[in-house]
Amino acid sequence: MFATFERLIRATDPPPPGAPPAGLLAFYWHFVRQMKWLYAALFVTNALAAGADTLIPVFISRIVALSSAGDRQAALEAAMPGLVGIGMIILIGVPLIWLVDGLVRHVALTPGANILVRWQSHWHVVRQSWPFFQNDFAGRIANRVMGVGGAMRETMLASIRAIWFLTIYATTSVAILSTIDTRLTLPVLGWACAYGLMLRWFVPRMRDRSKSASLSRSLTSGRVVDSYTNILTVKLFARASDEDEHIREAMQINLKALQAEMRLDTMFIFILSILNTSLLASTAALSVWLWQTGLIAGAAIALTLPLVWRITTVAGWVAWEIASVFENIGTVQEAMLSIAQPHQLVDAPNAPSIQPGAGRIEFDRVSFGYDKGKAVLHDLSLTIQPGEKIGLIGRSGAGKSTLVNLLLRFYDVDAGHIRIDGQDVAGVTQESLRGAIGMV
Repeated sequence: MFATFERLIRATDPPPPGAPPAGLLAFYWHFVRQMKWLYAALFVTNALAAGADTLIPVFISRIVALSSAGDRQAALEAAMPGLVGIGMIILIGVPLIWLVDGLVRHVALTPGANILVRWQSHWHVVRQSWPFFQNDFAGRIANRVMGVGGAMRETMLASIRAIWFLTIYATTSVAILSTIDTRLTLPVLGWACAYGLMLRWFVPRMRDRSKSASLSRSLTSGRVVDSYTNILTVKLFARASDEDEHIREAMQINLKALQAEMRLDTMFIFILSILNTSLLASTAALSVWLWQTGLIAGAAIALTLPLVWRITTVAGWVAWEIASVFENIGTVQEAMLSIAQPHQLVDAPNAPSIQPGAGRIEFDRVSFGYDKGKAVLHDLSLTIQPGEKIGLIGRSGAGKSTLVNLLLRFYDVDAGHIRIDGQDVAGVTQESLRGAIGMV
């Protein structure tokens, strides 16, 4: 059984064509669509679980109603089919629902989705041009690739597990309460409106602060990894104190971003607790008043209060999940800065592999500059015959390494052509070009 679910996601298969898109929702869908039926299954299991959860207060209220019946035996016989049905759903149906949910969530998606997103992100990033890696910290790029899979998976799972569960539970609860007395739905509906307004105010701010925290965390990670990678240079030139200050600055930025994020989370939890206690108190007061006036039975109170109490506990859980959701969305948005980038140096359509011959290399009126308007090479022509050994001499920055990098097509020339045995290096695949050149 476990092996069946573990094989549902082929996490390390070749990725679909095209770069991950730059838009947040499109970026999510690029990966989610490859596992959409598993996520759809979670919507179903959580909807069923939320519906079954509302049966517990119904079960309690029916037992309370039996305790006040005049003819207890007759009342028990009349209520027995319903009680047995609810009991079977609670005892057998709910565990089966959560078994399926666990198999999909923990066995299939938790490992599979994480590795799939991580693998496909790496597959795309590692094919970026050399300048892409020169212009960023290797540690920051790696942090983004390694972190995006778990963040994306947790965003999806938390949204389904918490937000969807609460939506179904609250809707079902309102429907049940309306069958007793429509006035009992008023506190829940008022709470739902206030809850929605609270989310509308807090959620965008939580998203932005989470993104800032994620960016500052990656900056810190990038600087730390860069320091460790170049530790020999740091020690040879006695620059430990300078490195300390460089990393301390990044950690101070990260600290301030985290503090701002936690302030907002604290206010969110505080306001939610006010809403929840207000819902419970107002529902209790209204239920007692309706019972006192004879409009509802005592068993209705036993149904209403557990339903509402469960809404408040689920809402508190959802609050933490929402904080997690937007922390992870911030991580995904930050990771997109490295992952959702089109390849800057690509092969020509239907480019053939290079066919090495004798090894004649020709630079034909080549011009190139790393920055536009600042040429390193200008109208350079050079022919290297097969078997010929040459040396390049020039001051630092004259373009010696640049010439080799252009031959390997780490950059495209601004003008002119580079040919090997008559084949323009821009017209063949990069992999075959570099595979044909030995670099020492």
